[in-house]
Amino acid sequence: MNLTPEEFLDIIEGRSARKWPERAFCVARLLESVNWFDIVKIIEPEKICRLWDEAKRYVRFKSIKEGMDFACRTLQ
Repeated sequence: MNLTPEEFLDIIEGRSARKWPERAFCVARLLESVNWFDIVKIIEPEKICRLWDEAKRYVRFKSIKEGMDFACRTLQ
């Protein structure tokens, strides 16, 4: 994707008017490409979990899906 890190984060945070990529898609790409401990330094886990149900369909790895399902259940 041709986005700056700031634009990417704005999409996830809901501060962008862009139609594509959508928030859920960006969350999925973030989870697949960045270590969880680095993600939570910039985005609260609860925010990720609020988008998880939508983002899950874009995640390609079973281990990430299972881990996020567990994390989001735990945070509820």
